[in-house]
Amino acid sequence: MAFSASRTTQGFELVGNLLGIPDNGTAYEMTPSLAVKKGDMLVMTNGKVALAAAKATNVLGVAAETKTAHATTRTDILVYDNPFNLYDCSCSDMQDKTCTGGTTTTLVAQMDNHDTDDDHKGGFLYIYEGTNKGHSRTVSAYTHANDTLTVAEPFPQACDTTTKFIFFGEGDEAGASVINVGTVGVDLKDENTIDANAAVDNVDGPLACLGIDGANAIMRVIIIKHLYNSR
Repeated sequence: MAFSASRTTQGFELVGNLLGIPDNGTAYEMTPSLAVKKGDMLVMTNGKVALAAAKATNVLGVAAETKTAHATTRTDILVYDNPFNLYDCSCSDMQDKTCTGGTTTTLVAQMDNHDTDDDHKGGFLYIYEGTNKGHSRTVSAYTHANDTLTVAEPFPQACDTTTKFIFFGEGDEAGASVINVGTVGVDLKDENTIDANAAVDNVDGPLACLGIDGANAIMRVIIIKHLYNSR
């Protein structure tokens, strides 16, 4: 059975603020004919709110309400725009793999983008089915010759052919394209989903990862490409 989360977020859900500052939303003018759902990530285009996309820069914030499209009349929308806000958001496109064997510290599985040793090093994996279900680990090494992921902290039992896991990050370069807590440069899939298999890009990726709920593939993030980070 492929991975299926038991809960998905409604876009980017506001869950707190690093400085403890409440955010009730600020009104901004919407681009004409734009429809927005609460939780959509937003940018400013020509002085008006627009939907964010992959590699978004100068992100304004997250929609605090849902608004339908209006082509002929000005419409304002409330936006969570504090640059220190924390959001939970569902991820998509994680690598979904089944082990062909393993031990208490290794998982044997053919990964995507697995051409050299230490691809995937530093990435986050979560076992969602089979032996060691519910456990998450950080990959400490990858051996290309035998498709083996190594973890530093042992699992309770040896991984086997029942072990299924998801892995976050493209993982084609050690420590650079993987995703884990503390990763800077995580990208969007679209305005309301995080791309968990895009190469991490410190230049273009608008998010920093502060936590991962592996069971639900939900990431806790802060916006680092924020329009107001300079203020």
